[in-house]
Amino acid sequence: MQNETLKKQQGSVMARFGLYDVCDETVGEFLCTQWERACDALDLPPGEAAASSDLLREVLDPWFAIEIGRECRHPSYVAEDGFPAEISVKWTGSGPELRVLFDIGFAAVRPDLVALAATDRLAGRLGAALDHFERVGGAFFAGRPGPPAPLWHSLVLRPGEPVSLKAYFGLYRWGMNEREAAVGAAMEILEMGAAWAAASSGVNTGKHELEFFALDLSDAPQSRAKVYYRGAAATVEELNSLAGLAGSHDAARAGRAYSVLVGGERGDAGEAPLTCLAFRKGCDRAEEATTYLRVASLSRCERDTTERVAALMASEGIPAGPYRKLVDALAPRPLEAFVGLQELVSYRVVGQRADLTTYFRFPVHPVAAVRSTAGHVPRPARRHLRRTVSFPATMPLSPDE
Repeated sequence: MQNETLKKQQGSVMARFGLYDVCDETVGEFLCTQWERACDALDLPPGEAAASSDLLREVLDPWFAIEIGRECRHPSYVAEDGFPAEISVKWTGSGPELRVLFDIGFAAVRPDLVALAATDRLAGRLGAALDHFERVGGAFFAGRPGPPAPLWHSLVLRPGEPVSLKAYFGLYRWGMNEREAAVGAAMEILEMGAAWAAASSGVNTGKHELEFFALDLSDAPQSRAKVYYRGAAATVEELNSLAGLAGSHDAARAGRAYSVLVGGERGDAGEAPLTCLAFRKGCDRAEEATTYLRVASLSRCERDTTERVAALMASEGIPAGPYRKLVDALAPRPLEAFVGLQELVSYRVVGQRADLTTYFRFPVHPVAAVRSTAGHVPRPARRHLRRTVSFPATMPLSPDE
């Protein structure tokens, strides 16, 4: 059995790789099957679920037919085994929100061109707003030295609402000075420079490094620019302090939530936790903070993770039944026999409400293909698409130029 060696190497830790026996399936078909299982488990309206599945199949065309195979030939930075997508669910008292994050250019010769074409196509299909995206693009693509930022997308399905779109710029291939400069330029263009300066001055860059910049592709007033930090050997207390840079953060409430997720009085936050600071135009500081704990590194098995998340849901007044049903629907085997389906769990406080999100990874390859601290280098694919979204050749000095 392919995971026995890994189990022996990890001692009491369950296997985290090669959990799905799908080497003969295509990447797109497998992901869409998992998406459809999630829709069924969450009892989403059939019409909306079917439409979202059709949309996903259409969007994934650049790599839908790539065979998963027995080894990862085109590793993506999305997951440690190189799989190019994850599914997540945000759980609140108003009901679940289902999302899928994917790296559309992961197997292309020019992943930036494929991703930009997908952005244009998705925006047209969904009516997403690209104004902010096009204005900051020069900081991450055209007119800058070195490789362009990898561009990922997220589709968000809220029952009764149109599917929405988010964009993520990966900074992990660049040096720290390049990351700071790009994010700083983008935030100035979006007229969020003062809030960004206030927040970034409070970050211990020796412990937390910039990894992603993201945008809600919407012209709604509540749309956000988001900055993600990856922690190194961070403690729970340090994560709580970092989240405190946001105005909505409740340190006492968050501390109790973190304690549940890490398993009691444990002080460290596990492997490579993440922190997202969210900004909106007109605010003088970060408005929201979301802390991501890599629960696969904190749990003995998937059952352990599930029970901790369910306990946190109970304390926040969120029904755990739909969550348990979803875990069972996506799990490749009994929950006591593995770990790693739920890679991350995030928590944030927004007013009187807490948002809890579970992130599902699908380890189809038997070994790690991507180091958690280094970017990937996609190998050539058979084709690539022409870019249709355009950016200025040089980065504007202000939003008006």
